[in-house]
Amino acid sequence: MTVAWRAATWGDMRGRWWRWLRRGVAGLGVVLLVAVVTGWLMFQHIPSWYEPVEIPPAELQSVRDNLVATVDGLSHAMANAREPFEYRFTQDQLNAWIAAREAIWPMSREWLPEEVRDPFVVLQSTGVRLAATFHHAGFQTVASLCLDVRATERGITMRLRDVAGGVLSVPERWVREELARLDRDVWPVGKRLNYQSGPGRLPTLSSLFEGVVFPNGWKWQNPKRRFRVTGLQFLSGEVVVRFAPEPF
Repeated sequence: MTVAWRAATWGDMRGRWWRWLRRGVAGLGVVLLVAVVTGWLMFQHIPSWYEPVEIPPAELQSVRDNLVATVDGLSHAMANAREPFEYRFTQDQLNAWIAAREAIWPMSREWLPEEVRDPFVVLQSTGVRLAATFHHAGFQTVASLCLDVRATERGITMRLRDVAGGVLSVPERWVREELARLDRDVWPVGKRLNYQSGPGRLPTLSSLFEGVVFPNGWKWQNPKRRFRVTGLQFLSGEVVVRFAPEPF
């Protein structure tokens, strides 16, 4: 009687244990499925701030005129400045120029890979967010990166805060590996560009999460003047750049 009772009890417990295990596995499967679906939807999600500009053909000339006027105004200021001066650029201006780039500079078709479309700039109080639609192997997402940017007499400091697909952050380890690959294969680490001025050299991209310093000395060709960017004031939707011209 006792042996039979124990056997029956053990069988009942084992049955309940298996039922609990099956329910647990099923529940875990549901949780994982929900997590995968949620993650995919977050990856595919188009952030509300991402609003790439489309320039109708009838407005292309006005965008071109605005760009020319801005460059002419900056050239005039460079030619006549005897001390540092400030120049303001708006987010709307930058995005209009970007959207009209192929009509203004046909060679700009080569600036971005085919997988990258509709670039867009967001100016924030701490810096800049760069975004574009990324197409690859049948899927697409809005890829973006957020940079804290500051300018001083020493240089232009940039720190990478976040890289995202949709509203889902991309793992930092993967981003570091990709930046290291760019340093190795593409980016001219430690070099000086032809239109640089001063001793600064290009830093490694793989250190962006810690913060890197880019050169702030450059050459303006018309008129020929060296200048440094010594200040950047980011506001919502605009940036004020402080230029310090120097003799060529």
